[in-house]
Amino acid sequence: MNFCLKTICLAFAAVVALAACGGGGGGTTTPIGTTPAAVTFPAAALLPSSYENSAKAGEIMGSQLLPKEVQSGNAIAFGNFFQDGKYSMVTHSLLYNPADPSTSTKYGAIHFWKLINGSWVDSTSSILANTVGCLHPRKAIVADFNRTGRPSIFFACHGFDASPFPGESPHLLLSQADGTYTNVTLPFTGFFHSATAADLNGDGYPDVVVTDNFTRPYVLLNNQAGGFTSDLTRISASTAGQPIFTAELIDAYGTGKYALFMGGHEQSGNWPATVFPNDGSGRFVTTTPVTLPALSGYGFPTDVVFKNSAFYIARTIDASSNFYRGAAIQKVTFPSLTSSTLYQHSGSYSSGTQWVNWIIPNNGNIVSKDSLYGISIPQ
Repeated sequence: MNFCLKTICLAFAAVVALAACGGGGGGTTTPIGTTPAAVTFPAAALLPSSYENSAKAGEIMGSQLLPKEVQSGNAIAFGNFFQDGKYSMVTHSLLYNPADPSTSTKYGAIHFWKLINGSWVDSTSSILANTVGCLHPRKAIVADFNRTGRPSIFFACHGFDASPFPGESPHLLLSQADGTYTNVTLPFTGFFHSATAADLNGDGYPDVVVTDNFTRPYVLLNNQAGGFTSDLTRISASTAGQPIFTAELIDAYGTGKYALFMGGHEQSGNWPATVFPNDGSGRFVTTTPVTLPALSGYGFPTDVVFKNSAFYIARTIDASSNFYRGAAIQKVTFPSLTSSTLYQHSGSYSSGTQWVNWIIPNNGNIVSKDSLYGISIPQ
């Protein structure tokens, strides 16, 4: 890892530690409503890409009062995990402290939750025996990785977030015929801050794009046997060494071929939010990238939604003195690239954080996945 990337990651580590600890007061939220007692989710509705599965969950579920373990931005996803026709939730806790090397083996735990009478109830033991996860999880994505007709989960992780940045292996929860999950530690390491999944090579199995700050964003081709083979030829080598931390495969052109959105540090790292069109064969090298407009003062896209020919980008501050100390949501029409600011916030939310981790589409609005943020703005 070069010096510049280490500098970025060190600053990043400091704010992650701050966010994980919470703190601060002030700020207000607007209640969005109560969680429904049961939300049906037919198994047949499992969609081809992780983004589509996340967006579909958002459209049906809306904002949720999430467990405290994920309020600072840790991995969370929804799916028909218990095969009971209802949405359930998977989470991954973060337990270690990047400022304390003695906690470097304090791995997080994976939990499955059922929605019972409007409350999330930990129901892990019935479907997952080995709950040991990553040291530092970042994103959970859902897709049918082993073609069982049931959702599996890929966890992007990056390991101890301080020098010498040793990296970490992702975890894959593979669905089994008996309804349980097998916890697989994948046999490669990297600084995997984000991941997104869709079938890129046309074999019917979802592949994964990861952002790896040790090398660059690249594709993990599904080997159809519960694992992946890395392919660095599908994404431009110009992304090497860039501070890219957010990725999403989205059919932004309406062609049935997924374009690749990648965002990162714009102010401190000079990487603008960019859309790489698909060349039709699941590659993003020969097409012309589209740079999305910046939003002054908010240089770090943390999440993105695409709805009605527009990107909705959750952003926070990435200036060296103010990491994660503000939130905004930007709308960028596509492909005209008209930009507008729909939401801005300063100060702490009731969760103690000052930035927004995940956003979802819901009932004509863009809302925060966690209801503690109280965000609901018209699309």
